[in-house]
Amino acid sequence: MDLSSVIRKGHPIAFALFIVISLILAIIASAVVADLNHNGNQNVTHLIRDSARFMVFTGWWSVLFGVIFLVLFITGIGGVFSSIASHGVFILLTWIFWLCGTAALSNAVGNKQCVDSGENFIRDCDALKAIVAFGWIGWVELTLLLGVILYLGMKAFRGGRGVQDSLA
Repeated sequence: MDLSSVIRKGHPIAFALFIVISLILAIIASAVVADLNHNGNQNVTHLIRDSARFMVFTGWWSVLFGVIFLVLFITGIGGVFSSIASHGVFILLTWIFWLCGTAALSNAVGNKQCVDSGENFIRDCDALKAIVAFGWIGWVELTLLLGVILYLGMKAFRGGRGVQDSLA
């Protein structure tokens, strides 16, 4: 079964969706970190502060490389940079970033109620929960993309092609 036409249509859609999710996450996380840096919220643990900062990195990393891979795929000029192997490496590394950052922030934020309860109140509680939500949504999409890349890589090996060949 030839999947080239499906990949040519699905890749831009999947990466555009991932870029949008990443951009939303990056903007929310950047705003939270800027607020934490400006106001020095004393009630925020190091885990929350550092996890939020890592999610800023993860979000902007994903936006940057998502756009690069999308442009290389659409234009077809990427060569080895838009191959199955490079997609696999990028998606696996990004998948690890999203899993680690989102899990750490989920652990830190936990099930906190976002109401002003005195000394344990976190000012950006709702925004932190939004980062966690978008983090898990992005991680699920990356998991699906990783599964597709692994399938395409195995199919390429069985068909006598290498993973350095183009995706579609």
